[in-house]
Amino acid sequence: MSGSDQANAIAEDLLIGAAAIWGELRDLGVVESEGTDIEDKDLDKVYYLAKAKKLPIGKFGKSLIASRAKLRRAVLSLVS
Repeated sequence: MSGSDQANAIAEDLLIGAAAIWGELRDLGVVESEGTDIEDKDLDKVYYLAKAKKLPIGKFGKSLIASRAKLRRAVLSLVS
């Protein structure tokens, strides 16, 4: 794998911000939403999961960050 291919793979795996992480958690079935728009209470769930260290969610400055692959593995380990 070349350097640029590896960089692209990492960039596609990285989730930056609570909204991006919430979208991935929604796709995995971890969180549910009543509507199609992200609400403050939905983002509060992501911040809670990060603060409680329930899932591999970290911080980079003021933004939450997570690896899509690590989130998937963590969720699969919880349900299996």
